[in-house]
Amino acid sequence: MPILRTCLIICLAFAAAPVSAQDKSVRPGINKSFQNPNVARYVERFEREGREVYDHREKIIGECRIKPGMVVADIGAGTGLFTRLIAKQTGPSGKVLAVDISKKFVDHVTASCEQAGLRNVQGIVCTSESSALPPNSIDVAFICDVYHHFEFPYKSMRSIRNALKPGGRVVVVDFHRQEGVSSEFILKHVRADQETFVSEIHLAGFTTSRELKFLKTSYWMEFTASDRKTDSGHTVDTLEQVRSQLKSGVAAIIDVREPGEWRAGHLDQTKLVPLSVLRNAGDRREELLEKHVPQGKIIYCHCRSGGRVLSATKILEELGYDIRPLRKGYAELKDAGF
Repeated sequence: MPILRTCLIICLAFAAAPVSAQDKSVRPGINKSFQNPNVARYVERFEREGREVYDHREKIIGECRIKPGMVVADIGAGTGLFTRLIAKQTGPSGKVLAVDISKKFVDHVTASCEQAGLRNVQGIVCTSESSALPPNSIDVAFICDVYHHFEFPYKSMRSIRNALKPGGRVVVVDFHRQEGVSSEFILKHVRADQETFVSEIHLAGFTTSRELKFLKTSYWMEFTASDRKTDSGHTVDTLEQVRSQLKSGVAAIIDVREPGEWRAGHLDQTKLVPLSVLRNAGDRREELLEKHVPQGKIIYCHCRSGGRVLSATKILEELGYDIRPLRKGYAELKDAGF
């Protein structure tokens, strides 16, 4: 197919250097103390009267509506305070995945659960970029006093989203961060307020389903997966959100027009991935995408007028990409300053 071969050569030539997934932590060093933690000291710190989430631990878990037989991931399990409570809720027919970045914590949690007769707990050592949970494996992800420790929030939340079964839920409990109200420790330790964290979670592919206000210094929120699309199939992300995600490195943008259109004018930040190549490249398609379209990012997609992006989206979603088709075309994006 000479035409396809020509398109592929032009596409690879214009696509310049390969792009990589986001590699800049939003809070470098925040998890340094967990590299070799003194577990006994953390038990004293985490499992004590006066710590709000400890004092309200039963209600915090009760509101998660965990049923026997469910699979629940305790993200950032720490010393296992909530892991043990969740294990009792799921019962022997269910399972708790105790996920933590520290192997010492994971080993402590699994051992303490075994000693307590809770044999439905499995430990998972995660990374700073991924929960390391298998796809389609959990009913609920529980994240308490942990989200602010995520160094790569989009990638971490996206890995959790991929692990959710249909209808799965994510519960997040984290600190309010309010100037003039929060303690000095919280203001220094927690990088952003509730509004910022919720916006990040939404952009990772979630929507808020519940918020409960029974805590004083923290908030309790529940999220479910969202495809973030309008009825037409285009992304609901605003151009300001697109611009922000591109600037932060969380997102990349591709142009699915044809090489002739690209040569006549294109956006500086885009990579050329013609729809014709996506449709017809066959075995070469994955090679092209692997080099120039990273899996670890939001991928915004544009064409001339918002039509071809919908066809490209179907192809890329089947390959596992978080693809966000833009309704606005090249000329409108150019006029908007992209």
